[in-house]
Amino acid sequence: MNTAISVLNRLHKTKTMLAGTAAVLLAVALSACGGPSSAGGDTAKSSTLTVGLSAQVKNVDPIYAYDFTTSPVTNQVTESLLQFDKNDQIKPMLAKSWKQPDATTYVYEIRDNVTFSDGKPMTMNDVIYSLNRYRDPSLASYVAWMYDNVDSIKQTGAWELTVKLKTPDALWKYASATSGTGIVEKAVVEKAGKAYGTVNGIPIGTGAYTISKWASGGDLTLQYNPKYWDKDGAGPDVKTIVFRPIEEDSTRVAAVTSGQIDLDLATPVDMINQVKQSSKVKLATNPSSGLRYISFNTKQKPFDDVNARRAVAAAIDIASIQKNVIKDSGIPTNYLLTPETLFVFNKETWKGYEKSAKVITYDLAKAKEYLSQSGYPNGFTFTMTVDSKTINNNVLLAFQQDLQKIGITCKINKVSNDETVSQQFGSGIKNGVRPYQGLMTEWSSDFPDPSGNLTPLLASSGGGDGGSNSAQYSNPTVDALLNKQLQSTDNTERTQLMLQILDIENQDVPYYVYTHQNWLFAYNPKITSGMSDASPFWYWNLYIKNFKIS
Repeated sequence: MNTAISVLNRLHKTKTMLAGTAAVLLAVALSACGGPSSAGGDTAKSSTLTVGLSAQVKNVDPIYAYDFTTSPVTNQVTESLLQFDKNDQIKPMLAKSWKQPDATTYVYEIRDNVTFSDGKPMTMNDVIYSLNRYRDPSLASYVAWMYDNVDSIKQTGAWELTVKLKTPDALWKYASATSGTGIVEKAVVEKAGKAYGTVNGIPIGTGAYTISKWASGGDLTLQYNPKYWDKDGAGPDVKTIVFRPIEEDSTRVAAVTSGQIDLDLATPVDMINQVKQSSKVKLATNPSSGLRYISFNTKQKPFDDVNARRAVAAAIDIASIQKNVIKDSGIPTNYLLTPETLFVFNKETWKGYEKSAKVITYDLAKAKEYLSQSGYPNGFTFTMTVDSKTINNNVLLAFQQDLQKIGITCKINKVSNDETVSQQFGSGIKNGVRPYQGLMTEWSSDFPDPSGNLTPLLASSGGGDGGSNSAQYSNPTVDALLNKQLQSTDNTERTQLMLQILDIENQDVPYYVYTHQNWLFAYNPKITSGMSDASPFWYWNLYIKNFKIS
């Protein structure tokens, strides 16, 4: 372990030196292209905001826009029935009101004055078509799981929409405020076909911004939509948004600390000092509803063996890794799928459980015991798929060192961020089995509710193509408890049912949760409102139209 940390420290020093060089080179390069005035970074009263992304944007169709890179783009272009405000309360959006006359019925009154950015009026036909796209199995939407309990979606009045559920569902009300109900223009989608949402099929939405330029693999530029239905005086402070993919962490940090970009949505923890030392940038550290974890593929060897999973969990010295590697990017966890930001009801009960839960903790002797009880008493070799993010790779290097101590060899399969997300949602599945043995990834609840993590990660129905159960975990008892708590209207009963679920999951270990995430945002001080107060669910309610610029 000490050797691993020493290596990581040397890597950090090297990256720090490289970042300084990168900042100079980047500044020169951007000056040659027109400098800050073209990027919007250093012009105090500029109406342009340049946002650095940690990966390329490949598809902004809302049925696939389901990651921390793509959602912030889609949110500006496509709008949903409802929205979360900055306090994560549900507010009207394309639906001006809604009601729940009974446990399985939701009625939405849709606005009749909304236009798409091409000037065409939004019709009820567009609304019904858009919602049913999420349910189309041939499209394998990444958020199709939100519709698992939907029985029908029908127009029940001139501008009235009624959603009928098969059974009561505590989460549906939140789904309406995510991109899971993003409304698109039917004629545009049908004309673009399979290219819709890509650079060859640029979407048209009802949002405050429209995509004006998109270079494949490069910048994506949005302009304020003068036809926007929800006008507020002269419009937003930000008239132009440039989303700029900068996949290398050190280069992106150099860009934000030199003022060449205004906002970094994925600031790496090992470069925080550079951010803090820069006079051109501020740092926001906000709690999340998210997790970083290993998904053990329970349908592939060796992780179809519960004791193999337990052995890995017990062999990792996570306290040391938290202190030396994860640092401010996450908070210490007791391995639970429910961070404290999701303790939104029965808070004291959840806190008590957090302290007393029986979980697989770091214990080398127990790790060896679990290994001896598995089908691999002498150890085994497996491959972990991971994206290009610095934090994930540094954590994985430390994992490797710990696992070697009990005879487990972890090989690394490093792929693009986009490929990691694709595999997380079932890409490459064959004969019902996903292609990876282990997948290092992340998840944040879509809803301010503990079940926002439990249901998508544990329901057996999510193990297939398009599903978010990346461990392909299947337990009939857990499925029954999940369904029962979703159908309950009593939060105390729901809490007890969810704690029973956690009791089972803690011992089955389909996931190894190694930290509860913090969001780290480096941003230009000219942004006076919008980032420092970002909510745990910023990926749903980051509306740049609401940003205030000094």
